[in-house]
Amino acid sequence: MMNLLLRGIAFLKGVTLLLKPHLYLGWLRFPTLMFSNVLSLSKWISNQNKTGILNDFYSPTRDYSKRYKLYQYVLEKYNLKQEALDYLEFGVCGGFSFKWWLENAQNPESHFFGFDTFEGLPENWGTFKKGDMSADIPVTGDFRAEFVKGLFQESVPVFLDKYNLNNGRRKIIHLDADLFSSTIYTLTRLAPYLKKGDILIFDEFNVPNHEFYAYKIFTESYYVKTKLIAAVNNYFQVAFEME
Repeated sequence: MMNLLLRGIAFLKGVTLLLKPHLYLGWLRFPTLMFSNVLSLSKWISNQNKTGILNDFYSPTRDYSKRYKLYQYVLEKYNLKQEALDYLEFGVCGGFSFKWWLENAQNPESHFFGFDTFEGLPENWGTFKKGDMSADIPVTGDFRAEFVKGLFQESVPVFLDKYNLNNGRRKIIHLDADLFSSTIYTLTRLAPYLKKGDILIFDEFNVPNHEFYAYKIFTESYYVKTKLIAAVNNYFQVAFEME
């Protein structure tokens, strides 16, 4: 009976593909994916324990400057001001968050790497178009800072061949590339180097089809466990500790 059922399902699938339903139902792909991810995000939020951590949920308005409060909370919670660490930021744009960490994580042995095309988004994102958010490479005057220009898919492999991320230092990974494609690539490429105690920061986490979706796929596919340690702007900016 089971074999017959499986054969019937396979037959129906073949007929469905033959009929090319994408020609008349293709418009449903985006709204159904969005709806599915909103449900997943809602479930994820409801499962988060807000006790004893920085978490402003629910806030009726968004204050983007709260992200600095999140950075400060993480810095103090883990005593990072004088710890030698590797800070990697993906999506630098004007460099405001990059410079904040550069100024506040003061150990002279720390290294700071900023990855960006510096030519704007490589694809459309919400109301932003390809090429939006372009910026000049920031000038810091700090010998610890280095910027890596180019698409992550091209620049990150070269960087990983040159720099040893398995050096025992804590890593602060700041994910601010907005796009699903950029975020999922970065997470999966860095997966072999992530260890317990490393910190992941997302800057647009609650966007259902992008950073949240990338986080969901990454943690589920790689069996990665993280602990939420801070969230502001209704989970727009979040920080996790690797477990």
